[in-house]
Formats: sequence, C-alpha cells, structure tokens
Amino acid sequence: MSNRVRYIIKRIGYAVITIFVLIALTFTLMHLLPGDPFTGPKAIPESVKEALNVKYGLDKPLLQQFFIYVGNVLSGDLGASVPDGRLVTDIIKQAFPVSLELGIRSLIFAFIIGILLGIVAAIKRGTVWDSASMFLALIGVSVPSFIIGSLLQYFLGLKLYQATGTQVFAIMGWTTANSKILPAFALAFSSMATISRLMRTSMLDVLNQDYIKTAKAKGLKQRQIIWLHAVRNAIMPVVTVMGPLVASVLTGAFVVENIFSIPGLGKYFVQSVQTNNYTVISGTTIFYGTFLILANLVVDLIYGFIDPRVKLTGGKE
Repeated sequence: MSNRVRYIIKRIGYAVITIFVLIALTFTLMHLLPGDPFTGPKAIPESVKEALNVKYGLDKPLLQQFFIYVGNVLSGDLGASVPDGRLVTDIIKQAFPVSLELGIRSLIFAFIIGILLGIVAAIKRGTVWDSASMFLALIGVSVPSFIIGSLLQYFLGLKLYQATGTQVFAIMGWTTANSKILPAFALAFSSMATISRLMRTSMLDVLNQDYIKTAKAKGLKQRQIIWLHAVRNAIMPVVTVMGPLVASVLTGAFVVENIFSIPGLGKYFVQSVQTNNYTVISGTTIFYGTFLILANLVVDLIYGFIDPRVKLTGGKE
C-alpha cells in the first residue's frame, strides 16, 4: 500500500472517529440540560410527549437510548422541532442553502481580497501600502463580525442611501443582488485579515529564496516572477488554513444572519437556543459539526496531493 493511500485512509479514519465523538458529546450534553428534548416554549400534550419518547427511545435505559440515537442520526432522522412538529432535516434542507451561499460568497471575498492585500504588503514592504494592508488586517482580527456588519449597514446602507437617494446596498434580507454584498463582506472580514497576514509572511519568505534571485538574474519581469514563481509557492500555507476558515465563516454566520435578517440555518439555531428547542439545537450541531469535519478532511486530502513532503512521508503531522 502506497504512502498516499495510507495517508488518505488515515485521514478518513480520523474524520469518522471525530464524527462519532461529536454525536456522543451532543447526546451527552442534551441529557445534561434541564427538561427533556420535547420541552419547548409552548406546552404539548402529555400523550404526544409520551408518543415522542417512545418513538425516539427515551423511555429506555440510557445506553440503549444512545444506540437508538446514533441509529437515528445515521439514518438521517434528527428529530422534530417543538412545538411546530417540523422535521429538523426539513429545516436544514430549507435554510442551509442560504447559509452555504453566504459562506461561499464570504470565502470568495476573503480569499481574493486577502491574497491581493498580502501580495501588495509583501512587495511594498515598509511603504504606506504595507501599513494600510496590515491595518485592515488588524481591524479584521480585532473587531467582531457583528460590529463590522453594523458599521456597514450604517455607512454603506443608510448613510450612502441618504447621500445619493439610491439604495446601492440593501441592509436587510437575502433576495436581491445588492442585499447579498454587505453580509458576505462582514462575514469575510476576519478571514480576509487572516489570509492577508499569512500571505504577506509567506510571500516575504519566498521572495528571499535563491530561485527568486535566479529568476531576477535571468532578466524576468517582476510581474512574471511574482505570479509565476512567488505566488504559486507562497499560497501553500493559505491552503492549509482553509478548513479552519470554513469553520470560522459558518459559525460566524449565526450572528451575521440575525443582524441582516437572513433566513439561514444560523438564524434557526439562535432561535432554538433562545426557546430551548433541544432537537433543533442537537440536529443543527451535528449537521454543522459533520460539515466542518468533512471540510477539513477535503482540505487535508487536497494538501496531501499538492505538498511534495506528503508524497515522500505519507503524511504531514
């Protein structure tokens, strides 16, 4: 068996174990919370509650409940929302595409702008361009996304509308093109800052390598050196953090979706916490956790194919 195949099997094994641990922790935490999974803001009849307890095995011993719970999750049954009775899977099917679109837009903004800022900061090191890029990065790291979102709503949504009389950027909803820009940028700001700082450091290291000096000695233009040689190698560390960045974008969407009144899954999660809707909390937690674990797995596998050291060692720990 080749090193690469062993590396892939190893990473997939880690992902499966992590998902199982996530399900076990979710089950445990739900049982530690006060009340029961079918306690909601409105009381439901005892007969209905008893039927639900039987359906989901909550009338059985704890260990047996756990295996029933795992079986239900693996079969795609995440329970029903209380008190409206909607299946959690139906809520996810309806709301997650909106959150996914927001996340993809945010990652595109973060990746493109962050890479460009990092390149400019490295090439113009010590100049006002470098200082401005790193100042933006500092703001992105220090200021929470909900504050960024509120500032964007106020200045680019409200004040710009008052100054021009035209609604260039909508500040609420998720229906028109101009309503999808501000929330995506607010969510992208922190990730953009991380990428730009990482890209700047990596670019500075690459620009001091011998092969860059050789390319300069051959008379290649700076544009060719930057894009054909430096960026290709400097971007490698950015790929390694894409998994965690996906996690930060999706978890950050909870607050951003509420600020901009976006009907995404984060909005349902926050509402379920506020109303003690345990089934929605556990279902969305498992769904989000599994999604993020798989996202990190994909990044690990991609890195295993593009990093020569993984080819030689069978895995980079």
